[in-house]
Amino acid sequence: MQFLRNIQQDLKLFCYLNVIIMIFRWVFIGIFASQLNTAGGSDLALTFWYGLRITLKTAGALALPAFVFATLPQIVVKKWPAARLRKIWGALTVTLMTFLFMARIPFYKIFNQSFNVMLINGMKDDQQAIVSTALHEYQLLPRLLGVILISAFLVYVLWCLLDWPVWEPKRHVRALIAGFVVLFPVFFIFCRFGGAFNSDNGIHWESAARTKSNLLNEAILDDGQALYRVWSIYRRSYEVATQKITPEQLREDIKTLGGNPAAATFDAAFARTTAGKNLPVKPQNVVLILGENYAVWPLLPQYLNLGLASQAEWLKEQGASTYHFLPNGNGTMTSLNGFITGLPDVGLYPNYHHEHGADIYGTGIGALLKKAGYKTCFWYGGLSSWQDLKAFALREGFDEFHCADELPEQGQNSWGVPDEALFAAVERYMAKDKQPAFHFILTTSNHPPFEYDVDSKGFPRQEVAAKLPPSIPKDKATLNQLGHIWYADQEIGKFVKKIGGEHTLFVLTGDHGERFSFATQVSRQEESGVPCIFYGAGVTKQLLPDTMVGSHLQILPTLCELLLPAGSTYASLLPPLQKSDWAFNHRLVIEKGKLEPERDLQDAQHLHIINAARQAGVWRILNGNKLP
Repeated sequence: MQFLRNIQQDLKLFCYLNVIIMIFRWVFIGIFASQLNTAGGSDLALTFWYGLRITLKTAGALALPAFVFATLPQIVVKKWPAARLRKIWGALTVTLMTFLFMARIPFYKIFNQSFNVMLINGMKDDQQAIVSTALHEYQLLPRLLGVILISAFLVYVLWCLLDWPVWEPKRHVRALIAGFVVLFPVFFIFCRFGGAFNSDNGIHWESAARTKSNLLNEAILDDGQALYRVWSIYRRSYEVATQKITPEQLREDIKTLGGNPAAATFDAAFARTTAGKNLPVKPQNVVLILGENYAVWPLLPQYLNLGLASQAEWLKEQGASTYHFLPNGNGTMTSLNGFITGLPDVGLYPNYHHEHGADIYGTGIGALLKKAGYKTCFWYGGLSSWQDLKAFALREGFDEFHCADELPEQGQNSWGVPDEALFAAVERYMAKDKQPAFHFILTTSNHPPFEYDVDSKGFPRQEVAAKLPPSIPKDKATLNQLGHIWYADQEIGKFVKKIGGEHTLFVLTGDHGERFSFATQVSRQEESGVPCIFYGAGVTKQLLPDTMVGSHLQILPTLCELLLPAGSTYASLLPPLQKSDWAFNHRLVIEKGKLEPERDLQDAQHLHIINAARQAGVWRILNGNKLP
């Protein structure tokens, strides 16, 4: 009986924490309500819905110690002071959340963001200056007084709530306890993933930016999750940054990669000279499509009859392609960082590292295509606030940034506008603006929760279901996902055919694979590979021989070789695809035609090159362009 009473007290604490965090969320939005010029009631409703779900994680993490250190010990020690410990812990957590809420307000005013990595970077600054600024500019003492008064009131309410009597069943006590033992792990998982039972359908800090308003996106994150964002980014950075790279090691890494170890800058160290193997006519436009979850498996022979990637298959037949190809990372941002910086994924997030913001990544695709004489335009089907993408792209060589923020709602989901709306916007732009341009297009539709009405777009659901091999499940959810794969491919094909390939060079690849759940074990190529297809503007199959392998980072130098005059220089860590017979990414390699984990790599020299590329990437992100 005592166990059931304690469980109810823990549940009170859990629910109370959810309530006060939600109240803080309301107040936070109210304080900065002037920023909500374009936000409607639906956006506010989504903010509170997503916020409630993500706060399940925070409240659960804060309430769990009460269960572990108050409830469980009293099962063994009957005189254990569970009630007193729970009250003390509850008071500490309420005070902490109140303090974080009060601190969040000036932080948001400064950075237009809830706690971010600048919180840690600030620890390296002049501490006296920080305290002085907090005292004189951001009312530190009045805010601390506010923390004391508000938390005192909230703690009092919590203690009153914990003193209220709980339900004491007279019968079926053992059955109730057994029911709790069975349901607790389910409830724990539900809270752990933010109101879901897996990461794809849950809410976490990396996928919380789901409205057009930066304020609302930050409000979705409670203060606990905002701090977790800081810790998560810092942890990833720290794990890599603590690899001590001496100037001598860096020079040796540059030499290993075929660069010039005596150069004064990173870009100069990796300067390459074009061989003059250009396209017959320089294209008016270059379009690179980075398809969300655009994996290679639907293009492999055993799945072709499903017709899920018929447009990519058509492009392959008309142009040049390789299916032995690796994305830069296993997520959208890690792959995207590779294109924007030209560096391998090393666990750092260069989009959040502003220490060397003045040093544009000369190895990045924005800088390289500007060098080739193109105006550079970034197109994203989602919202500009996601991963600080707009600021990052504009900082790194893109002249323009266009996204869902500026497009009318057209049946969009939580990730942005449908691909057809995004491609239509690009098409209108290209028809109006005739100057040579490079268009980088990042799509979003092929992404959980897979809620577009793909059947209304013509998805042959029944025909596909009838052809499914044993390796693919036949449930409705899987068919919905297959429908989104089909839809994304169809929209890419329609767009390419409308623009035409006479004056435009197209490059098509996927940001990652590894998002489709097969029913049976399949090859690593099916699990993790993405395609790479070049089409238009004089492209022939000889551009990419059948044996060619490569990775995202090699698309950049390949474009330079195709577009720049003979004898031109450009910066790239890796060689172009025409010179590639093996490839690597964050954890996989392709060697001798076989895709395998890096741990199975046989060639010691290849491993040496991989390590050199990663160390060079770490150095560039953390130290800037100038070499020691």
